[in-house]
Amino acid sequence: MTELEARKFADLEAIRAPTLGGRLARWRTALGNAFHELRKSRTASIGAVMLVLLFGACIATPWITTYDPIKQNYRERLQPPSEKHLLGTDRMGRDIYSRLLWGGRRLVAIAILAVTFGLSLGIPYGVLSGYFGGKVDTVAMRFVDGLLAFPGLLLYLLIVTLAREWKMEGIYNDMVLVFALGFAFTPEVARLSRGSVLVEKQKEYVEASRAIGDGSLSIALRQILPNIISPLIVNATVRLGYVILIVAALSFLGLGTPPPTPDWGSDLAAARDYMETAPLIAAFPGLAICYTVLAFNLFGDGLRDILDPRLAER
Repeated sequence: MTELEARKFADLEAIRAPTLGGRLARWRTALGNAFHELRKSRTASIGAVMLVLLFGACIATPWITTYDPIKQNYRERLQPPSEKHLLGTDRMGRDIYSRLLWGGRRLVAIAILAVTFGLSLGIPYGVLSGYFGGKVDTVAMRFVDGLLAFPGLLLYLLIVTLAREWKMEGIYNDMVLVFALGFAFTPEVARLSRGSVLVEKQKEYVEASRAIGDGSLSIALRQILPNIISPLIVNATVRLGYVILIVAALSFLGLGTPPPTPDWGSDLAAARDYMETAPLIAAFPGLAICYTVLAFNLFGDGLRDILDPRLAER
């Protein structure tokens, strides 16, 4: 008997009991199983470690930064890395290390909120469309097809440009980014959810739920949805890296949060004029973007290998 099987057997009775202890045991077993599977995938393990470091830095940013990220000091502009400024200073004398941390904290928060917003819209839409089928499904999917036919980047540019015209700055500008990126993600989530539901609703447990009198909404959201969550998690994880790139690209083009807010994309754009004299001020934001996107992609690919039974059997 393996360690994982022994743990499952030991918690079996507690899991069955409808008590707080039983629920805690169920969660403990689920987390143990997830950790066991995660250790078997080198790709997922590397991505997980990178994400832990990333989220740890984002959470600890107020305590580990050394300078105000928007404070200018022209006497120390374009300084190389030193003990005083760990990664040097930019063209306005601002500390690059502090700007990277604060910019990453904001960028990761926007990406997570945008993907969460897209999931909250797309999952119910796709699940209910696929479950009810018929004319409801036909009309719902034609609307989704129309959104998919509209270029995503053009949608981002349109919404962000309108926000600029309406003088939406600061937190409102970030909310516009979250809405635009999340709304553009919704059709993809809806199509993926619908396809998975079409497979699941033909299975015996759905027929059994209907036979005992469960309602349609209960079957769709409480019975089918938990069984299709795996591909949605994988897709959302990979999407986070894509959203990071989009936000950085918009800022690079001057359509993100206006200066002096710390932002990897805008810092990278501002460093173009100093590529020959001070290349490090462009290298650090670029490396930060690469690291973050790579972390999400590695973790997403590893989750796909773990959660897809067809790949696990090979």
